[in-house]
Amino acid sequence: MKKYGLLFLTAALCITLFASQSFASGFRLPESSASAMGMASAFVGQADDPTAVWYNPAGITQLDGTWVAGGTVAIYPTLTHENTVVNPGTTDVSNRTVHLPIHLFGTQKMSDNMSLGIGITNPFGLSTDWASTSSTNAVATYTTLVTTNVNPNIAYQLSDNLSLAVGLDYLTIRATLERTGVRISGDGDGWGLNAAALYKATEELNLGLSYRSRTKVHIDGTATAGPTAAATTSITFPDLIQFGGSYKASDDLTYNVDLEYTMWSTYDRLVIDSVVLGGTVTDPKEWNDTWVLRLGAQYKLSDVWKVRAGYLYDQTPVPEEYFETRTPDSDRNGLSIGAGYASGNITVDASYLYLKFKNRTINDSLADGAGPGPLNGNYKSQAHLAGVTVGYKF
Repeated sequence: MKKYGLLFLTAALCITLFASQSFASGFRLPESSASAMGMASAFVGQADDPTAVWYNPAGITQLDGTWVAGGTVAIYPTLTHENTVVNPGTTDVSNRTVHLPIHLFGTQKMSDNMSLGIGITNPFGLSTDWASTSSTNAVATYTTLVTTNVNPNIAYQLSDNLSLAVGLDYLTIRATLERTGVRISGDGDGWGLNAAALYKATEELNLGLSYRSRTKVHIDGTATAGPTAAATTSITFPDLIQFGGSYKASDDLTYNVDLEYTMWSTYDRLVIDSVVLGGTVTDPKEWNDTWVLRLGAQYKLSDVWKVRAGYLYDQTPVPEEYFETRTPDSDRNGLSIGAGYASGNITVDASYLYLKFKNRTINDSLADGAGPGPLNGNYKSQAHLAGVTVGYKF
C-alpha cells in the first residue's frame, strides 16, 4: 500500500507542474470530473467516486479500499466582439485554443469510520487572447491566469446516516496581463479551508453540503511599460457554498440537483504596485455574488455501463459598468451528456458539455473611461468541453 501511495504522490507532483489555463464563469472552473460533468456537475449529494474529494469530500466514506482517479477536461471557447463605436460593423475574434486543466484524486479507507482523500485540480482559470489590432487593445490583449489547488481531506462517518469532512486548500497561481504597451506577470500562493457533510435522509435521498473558504493570494512579479521593474498585487478568490440532493428513483435511476453560491464580491478591485506604472494603480472590479443551478440524472444500463445527462444555468458576476475583454462574461446555459464504464477494478468516464453564453450588449463600461469607447458592442461566446476520467481501485 505504501508503494501505491508513493506512486500516486509522485504522479500528482508531476501533473501539477503541467497544469493548464482554462475558461470559466468569472474565472472559476467547476468541471473537475468527467462523471460529474456528465450530469452538469450536479454531484454534491451523490459524491460516490474518488472525485468527491472536490465536490463533497464527506462522500469518500462511501468508498472502500484505495482509489486513484485522474483525467482532464478539454475546453474550446470561442469569443467574438461586434464593434459599434470603434470601427463599427467590424468584428474582433479572440484567438482560439484548446485548454487542458487536469484533475487527480486519491482516497484511502483507514477504518470503518475514517477515510482520507487528496485532490489536485485547477479550480480557477482564465485565458483570453485578443489580437494587438483589436479595437479594445488599449484595455486588454493577452491574459492568462493559471491555478493549481492541492486539497488533503479527512472524512469521518459519525453514524449510519451522517458523514463529515474537513480539509486544507493550498492554491498556487501564475498570471499574465497584457495590453498595448504594458505587460504584468507574476506568481504566488495562499491557503484556505474546506468543510463538508453528507446526510442520508432516507434510503432513497442523500443531502450534501460543501463549503470552501476564500483564499487570498499575494502575487510578486514584474511590470513592463518600456522599462521593467518589480510589481506586486493580490487576489482574493471567493468563498463557495454548494447544496446538493441525490434521489434514487429506482435501483437504476438517480436524479441530482445542486445549488451553488459563489461570493465573487471578494473580487472588488485589483491593486498593482510598481514604479513603472507610476506607483499604485487601482482597477475596480465590483463583481457580484452569483448562483448556479445544476440538474443531473444517471441511469444504470447494466453492471458495467451507466449513462448521464444534465443541465445548468450559471449567472455572470461581471456587472456592465465593470465589463472588460479580459473576462467577457455573461449568463450561460449548459447541456451535458456522459457515460461510465466499470469492469473489475477499472472505471472510465467520459462526458461532453456545451455552454451557450447569452449575447451581451455593452454600452457604458467604466473601463473605457469617459464617454462611449471601444468596449461598446455585442459580445457572443460559447464553449465546448470534453472530459475523461480514469479510476483504479487497489
